[in-house]
Amino acid sequence: MKTKPKINVLLIDDDKILGAQLVRELNERGYETRYFPSVERITENIRSLQPDVLVLDVMLGKQNGIEMGRNLYEIFPTLPIIFISSYHEEPLKEKGLHAGGVAYLDKPLSVRLLAAHIDRFARQRDGRYKEDDGAPERIGNMLLDNRNRAIITEDGIIKELRPMDYVLLKKLTANLDRVVSREELFYAAWEGNTESYNENSLNNYIRRLRVLLAENTNLKITLQKGNGYKLSIHLLS
Repeated sequence: MKTKPKINVLLIDDDKILGAQLVRELNERGYETRYFPSVERITENIRSLQPDVLVLDVMLGKQNGIEMGRNLYEIFPTLPIIFISSYHEEPLKEKGLHAGGVAYLDKPLSVRLLAAHIDRFARQRDGRYKEDDGAPERIGNMLLDNRNRAIITEDGIIKELRPMDYVLLKKLTANLDRVVSREELFYAAWEGNTESYNENSLNNYIRRLRVLLAENTNLKITLQKGNGYKLSIHLLS
């Protein structure tokens, strides 16, 4: 029987008391958690520690966690970033998701909910707990690289997918030329968890997928008003 490897979590929060508490509770649940009270040397720490998930506070003293998350997404596009914050305003949550976050959780934190998000996004990132062999799938004129979570075009261009991009694309490719309802996509990606989902979240992720597919592939996502989204193969002009 295979032993599941520990999920490595990198936690950044300037509240040292909360940081120590989260490290203790997450480690008790079987995670390998590293904690830092600031974003100093964060890029080097990510490269050396190679976390599966980054948990990042939105307000770090004078540092803006969302802007830091945006910068980190440019460098590490497949690293899931979970924002945590005492600021619960919807526009700020949307900003966090637009900046590359996969979830935005309110403080005071439920460790059980945080752990559920960590588990899901770590699995989505590298598939370590999946039974399939990660073999590439051909869809239209592109390959979906399941092992590395990337799109490979006919021209050999590799486009890395964020965890949520990958989950949504897998759901759409499994239902090629069929309308997939918003509810089906919501449950596939968020597992019915309304705390990390808002009305615009799905639209934003689909918009990014459309951009990824628009160049060098013959796949197109269309909105079926009142129903959902459909992935189809189109002839390239």
